[in-house]
Amino acid sequence: MKNLVIVVLLLFLTGCATVKYNGVESIVKKVDYPELGKTVTVYVGDYLIQKGVITEQNVLVVHQTIDGALYDIPARNYFPIGADDKDDFFSATGVVRGPFADPIQALSLGKKNDSKLCVITTFGGKACYEGEYERQKKDSRKERASTNSDIQR
Repeated sequence: MKNLVIVVLLLFLTGCATVKYNGVESIVKKVDYPELGKTVTVYVGDYLIQKGVITEQNVLVVHQTIDGALYDIPARNYFPIGADDKDDFFSATGVVRGPFADPIQALSLGKKNDSKLCVITTFGGKACYEGEYERQKKDSRKERASTNSDIQR
């Protein structure tokens, strides 16, 4: 009887969801620094030359690991994969599922300020959690630097 109550309770707590893979909004900026023929003074740790393209996009930053009943969402940056009218969808790389949980498809975060962070499963299930997270604009230079420091640890 207890098991039946738990299963029914889990069905009520989860919803049905579909992930949109429709790309992300990115700002692309060309960089060419310093100008030809111009003398520039730099200090230790400053960039001497910057050439190329820098992209900027909204990412989901989870500040503290969310330990959920079915899924654990580690503290890290999650990159966007799409959006619809109500939610933004993010890659779920690194999210750990419990032994009895459905396979993970993506993370979703409602566009409202007080939205919960949800794990979307491949079967359309949805498990939502509260925690310390936010959307931030990150550019490719900062992201590359933080990724390299994470690898060295």
